[in-house]
Formats: sequence, C-alpha cells, structure tokens
Amino acid sequence: MFDLIQRTWRVLATGFAFACFFLGGAVLAGMVFPILAIRNEGRQDRTQRLIHHVFRFYLRMLRGLGLIRLEVIGGERLATSQGKIIVANHPTLLDVVFLMALTPRVCCIVKHELWDNRYLKGVVRAAGYIRNDLDPDATITACRETLRRGNNLIVFPEGTRTRIGAPVQFRRGVANIAMLTGASIQLVVISCKPLTLTKGEPWYRVPPRRPRFRLEIDQPMDIRRFMAYPHRGLGARRLMREMHEFYSGRLARG
Repeated sequence: MFDLIQRTWRVLATGFAFACFFLGGAVLAGMVFPILAIRNEGRQDRTQRLIHHVFRFYLRMLRGLGLIRLEVIGGERLATSQGKIIVANHPTLLDVVFLMALTPRVCCIVKHELWDNRYLKGVVRAAGYIRNDLDPDATITACRETLRRGNNLIVFPEGTRTRIGAPVQFRRGVANIAMLTGASIQLVVISCKPLTLTKGEPWYRVPPRRPRFRLEIDQPMDIRRFMAYPHRGLGARRLMREMHEFYSGRLARG
C-alpha cells in the first residue's frame, strides 16, 4: 500500500514538474525575456545567466519533490568552465537540465523545431542557441563565435536520447566542431538507475523507485594533439575513437 501511494505521488509530482517546465518557459519568453532585451548589448549573456539560475531552481524543485536523487562528481569543472565544448551521453530527458544548472555560461545546438515551439521558441531565440539545420559553414561560424565569447557549448554527439539496450553511437559532427574551433572538450558521463524519461517513454511511466542520477565530470581533452595530425580527417577519426572508447568503458562499468 505504501509503495502504491509513493508511486502515485511521483506520477502526480512528475506531471506538476512538466507543467512548470512548459508554462515557466512560456512566462519567461512572453514576459521576462522581452524586458532583458530592452538593452540589446549583452542580451544573450543575461538570458543565459537567467536560464542557468532557473534550471538550478528547477533542479532543487525536482529533488525537493522527491522525484530524483543526484550525485555530481567534479562539478567545479563545469562551474568554472569557459569556452569549452561540453560533451555528454544522453540517456534521459533531464540531461540538459543538469548541464545547464551546473554550468553558468552555456549555449546549445538544439532541434530546429524548437524555433516554432509555442512554449520554448522565445527561450531558444533570446539565448542565442544554435539551430541544428544550419549549413555546415554557418554552424561552425556560430560555434566559433559563441566559444570565442567564453560561452560553453553543450553537444550530445548521439544527436538524440540513447535507445535502451543500444550501444552508444556518436556522430562525427562534434569532432569537426572541435577540430575547426580548437576548443577543449569537457567530457561528462551521465547515468541513471533505474532509467526514466528515456526516448519514447511517456512521462507518466515512472520507475518503481526514485531514480538516482550520477554525473561524472572528467578532465578536459586537449584538442591540440588531434589537430597535430597531418590531415584533419585523421585527427577527427582518432578523436571520435578515443571518445567512443571512453564512454563505452565508463558506461560498461555502470
């Protein structure tokens, strides 16, 4: 009986948290961000800082409602990071929330559909996030500019959330961005037990017990040794191989 009550509470609390997320995005886009945009200079920086603090509050709310447990190892590396490419695996819907809550200055490459999303289009536009449907040259230019300004760039190399039971498969785009911008890569390993909010899973299908998330922030990868290869393609392939081996090994250990 107690387990049933607990699970019912987590379903209701999860619905409340999702409602807060989307309605909060609409309020920010409709009321707060226009105020921040009155003075155009520094608008994106102000917007990104606000999003960082909003996600920190949202994370505290999730923990306060008893929906998640969270362990962060090496969080100071994200808190002090500037001009790095933050690379992470992508098991759950909450991954971007964790990374933005832990990193003060951050930009993202996001799905172009969000530019027309009723609730979130104002957020992604005001923050200067990068659309994922730009041509390659425009994407690299946008990434180079945001990194030059000291922002960190979040990239999920899988392109979407990991499918349950499937091996990690990284796309090569992150290697090209790193090789063409010269930015260091900050590796983050995200795990969740039991899994929740995975690809294709409805929000109301809560796990039998409260999920425990763990974020491990590793030492940054110095991109210069890969740029030393005689051909950029060789360096990019070697970079992708090392990243794949790193994540495969870490995730296999659980």
